[in-house]
Amino acid sequence: MPVYIYWGEDDFLLSKAVEALRAQHLDREWGLLNYIQIAPADKDNIANALVEIATAPLGESGKIVHLPQSTLLGACPPEVIAELEKTLPNIPENNILLMTSTQKPDERNKSVKLILQHAQLKTFPLIPQWESTKIVSQVKSFASSLGVKLTNDAVAALVEAVGNNSRQAWNELEKLKLYAQDAAIGAEIVRQLVVNTSSSSLELAAACRIGNTTLALKQLDRLLALNEPPLRIIATLATCFRTWLSVKACIEAGWKDDAAIAVFAELKNPKRLFFIKQEIKAASLTKLKKGMAILLELEVLLKSGGSAENLATYIIKLCTV
Repeated sequence: MPVYIYWGEDDFLLSKAVEALRAQHLDREWGLLNYIQIAPADKDNIANALVEIATAPLGESGKIVHLPQSTLLGACPPEVIAELEKTLPNIPENNILLMTSTQKPDERNKSVKLILQHAQLKTFPLIPQWESTKIVSQVKSFASSLGVKLTNDAVAALVEAVGNNSRQAWNELEKLKLYAQDAAIGAEIVRQLVVNTSSSSLELAAACRIGNTTLALKQLDRLLALNEPPLRIIATLATCFRTWLSVKACIEAGWKDDAAIAVFAELKNPKRLFFIKQEIKAASLTKLKKGMAILLELEVLLKSGGSAENLATYIIKLCTV
């Protein structure tokens, strides 16, 4: 199909997929001229994209028109839908219209329904922090792709350090590969060379839960200094607060069945429930609700182009709510 939709919160894996599509579809010599990326901020981005996708590529091989954070995956006016109806069935065979987004396309919209009739859909979900088995599998897959030999203890140490941050996992494995020179890598080497950002994000969430503003800001500064993406920080905080809120709501409602609570809170490992209950003993349901609302507001702000400078302000709100 000449239309692709890539969406998901794992921006690293999504970007790797875009690179792979470019490598597969574009000629090495003509690739720069036949890869057209049109930003959503461009006033006539959709009109320009539809003109480009209907135009034959220059030179050899194919052409890719890429719309990141595409507005086509939301509600579109009738005139745009009319243009899509004319253009989508007639895209030249060597051309690809690629739309990418961090959010799931809203299939209730007519434009999205129309696009999906012609599109191949690929998703790149961020693995939840607690799904350690999946994270381990991902790290092993990355290591295999890069030719890095890790002991099982080393894999566990790396997962502990990077959590579900696929970009950092890949970057750290590249660093370990240079260090090891084809030798097997053990856990001690991983602990010496890999910065632990996963525990820092979880520690930030814990500091916000107990209202320790000083510690929370310190952890935030550390994460930003390590170039941790703000949206990934917020994703970890939101995951923690959502889990705490779900469990607290069940307890406040008088639920006694731990298995039912674990299912409701979407805990893949029900044994975690004991520790979560200990964590939220002193946290009120009201605080967790307000905290979740603050995080959702911050997420919308950042995804709408808001500055990361707002992070500290919201972390203070989260601590003092």
